[in-house]
Amino acid sequence: MRLTQQRKQILDILKGASHPLSAEMILESLPKDTMNLSTVYRTLDLFFAEEIVSKSYMNHTTYYYLNHKDHHHYMICLNCQKMYEIDCHVHHIADDIAEKHGFKITHHDMTVYGYCKACQESLNL
Repeated sequence: MRLTQQRKQILDILKGASHPLSAEMILESLPKDTMNLSTVYRTLDLFFAEEIVSKSYMNHTTYYYLNHKDHHHYMICLNCQKMYEIDCHVHHIADDIAEKHGFKITHHDMTVYGYCKACQESLNL
């Protein structure tokens, strides 16, 4: 894969992010009229195919984040939308099940929804 200027810009935004970003969020972070949304999506799809990024589906939106050595998941507060990164502990379970069924896993995604402590208190939950 050739690292074009546009790909580098998107990669730099993802590197600087402290949480997963949607394609729309990435586009908003780019200088105005640098590229269009379809270019951002095509680039993210290429990064995903090249295993540079992972993606998670949260609240009917796809969010992208750089792959790191340690795979992780997220908990999201339904009230304030704060995201909490959590470690992944399902690799070995999924790998065992896949082996039994002759299934090749390419990736997996898990998001946990609920209410953070502050929102529980403010909502009297």
